Amino acid sequence: MTHDARRSLLEALIDHAALFPPASMDMPEALDADSAARAGEHAWMLGRFICPASRLGELPAAAPRLSIVLDGGEGDLEAVHDARLAGRAVELVEARIDPAWIPDTQELVRAKLGEGVDAFWELAPGRGLRGAVAAVREARAGAKIRCGGATAAPSLEAVAEFVAACRDAGVRFKATAGLHHAIRAGDAHGFLNVLAAAVFAHADGLGADELVPLLAEEDSTAFAVDATGLALHDHRATAQQIAEARRDLFVAYGSCSFDEPVDDLTALGVLPG
Repeated sequence: MTHDARRSLLEALIDHAALFPPASMDMPEALDADSAARAGEHAWMLGRFICPASRLGELPAAAPRLSIVLDGGEGDLEAVHDARLAGRAVELVEARIDPAWIPDTQELVRAKLGEGVDAFWELAPGRGLRGAVAAVREARAGAKIRCGGATAAPSLEAVAEFVAACRDAGVRFKATAGLHHAIRAGDAHGFLNVLAAAVFAHADGLGADELVPLLAEEDSTAFAVDATGLALHDHRATAQQIAEARRDLFVAYGSCSFDEPVDDLTALGVLPG
């Protein structure tokens, strides 16, 4: 499956958030789960290990590549800087902040961490989203959407508007929370739905209204994912188009479990059983 569309779609898709709810593992357990995933046959789907800045001191010297959630304050950047000096492979930082603070906070990130660490700022859906995405673009950062978790899942329309706004602004995004399964069920968003929306927003130029049916689809048989591409409803994307959407739009999503998405994709026939 080295050069097919499934790899384009799923490679490094999942940032491992085993420390976060609902898994809420302690650090040794989370690192053991992460090590097992990285030693398995689907390790190519795994991206970064997500760690709060407040827990950087618990990481061993041989930690995997990291995305750091800034959960304290300005001192978090100093902690991340020290972790990098100690040899930690910090690739991303992420946090939820007021959009008005994004320019100044991004400058702090660059001043403290340099250009080698990307930042993804979590944005609230609803009114003002386009302005917030514009602020992210001007800061040369990425955006992040929360799809569920402790808070209510955003509406289909809100997710569609977020994807379309990021596409229009040329802003890459991450997703977090709530994407426990591949296909939407009830009020729970599906990560394959969000992937499809991002791919077809990027490849076909679909607007927010046109993305809603893709995000709403609950019938797994409506999705076709094979070596040649991704299809949903009347839309089809090639491996190249998928790779471009993953590179330029939908970077990754955080999941507290690696086994659940793998099991879902195996049951759907996307991954070999």
